[in-house]
Amino acid sequence: MTGSIICGVDNSVSAREAARVARALAGKLGLGLVFVRAAEGAASEPEMSATAERLEELRSGATDVDCGATWLVDTGDPADCLVDAAKEKDAALIVVGSSPSRSISVDLWRRAPCPVVVVPLGGEAPANRERRRARAHRR
Repeated sequence: MTGSIICGVDNSVSAREAARVARALAGKLGLGLVFVRAAEGAASEPEMSATAERLEELRSGATDVDCGATWLVDTGDPADCLVDAAKEKDAALIVVGSSPSRSISVDLWRRAPCPVVVVPLGGEAPANRERRRARAHRR
């Protein structure tokens, strides 16, 4: 498999779980990882700064095993931004968290140039879940 994994992120719990799954998939598949944050409408400078900071935290958490990671902040409709990033990066997968409205994931499913993985709450990769359990038992 070639290309990158595009992971849509925002400040939600489901997006954090999607980021964990995307990182695990990138490591297992040997693919690059691009975190994408779409800011709808005109975002203020503090909002864009906070978004860039959050994406940098996600990127810095990626290791060589994750094949590294980059990030992209774009303005516009989230589904449009993710589809555009997937086309630009010749993505192998798009990974997003589930949302109550599900409209973004349905829109992506219809328009994406690659498979879309929707991570439900509590749907993190099994290996990550086991590592967190092991850390909790050590405490």
